[in-house]
Amino acid sequence: MESNQKAGGDGLAGTQKEAALRTLMQRTGYQLRQENGQRRYGGPPPGWDGPPPERGSEIFVGKLPRDLFEDELVPLCEKFGKIYEVRMMMDFNGNNRGYAFVTFSTKQEAKAAMKQLNNYEIRSGSCCSLCFYIRVVQTVPLDVLQKD
Repeated sequence: MESNQKAGGDGLAGTQKEAALRTLMQRTGYQLRQENGQRRYGGPPPGWDGPPPERGSEIFVGKLPRDLFEDELVPLCEKFGKIYEVRMMMDFNGNNRGYAFVTFSTKQEAKAAMKQLNNYEIRSGSCCSLCFYIRVVQTVPLDVLQKD
C-alpha cells in the first residue's frame, strides 16, 4: 500500500481491520492508498484498459458507521458490478467520516446498486443512504451544464 501519511504508513497499522483490509487487497488485486483525507481503493482496478467510467457511474454512500471500512463496503457493492474505485473520507483518528464514493465500471451497475442499497441496513440499526454523485468541472459554463 502506498501512502503519504506520517507514522502510520498505510493508515492501517494497529487497527483491528488491518488483516481484513489486507485480505481484501490480496483477493482483488486492488491497491489501497491514503491521500488528502481520503483512502482510495482502486482507481483504476487491475487490468483496466481504457478511459475512466462514464458520467453517472459514481454514487455517494452516506450514513456509514464510523468504524466501517472497505472490507465491508466493497463486498456489498461488488454484488452489483465491477468497482472502479472507492473513495472513503477519513478523519485524523483513522475512522471514516460517515460517507464514501463508489465508482462502478458502468452507470447501469451504479443504478442497480442505488436501487438495492438505498436505506439498506448495512449493520444492525444502521441504514445507509445513496444517491448519484456527478463531479462538476468548474470551468464548464452554466448553459452547457443545463443541456445535460
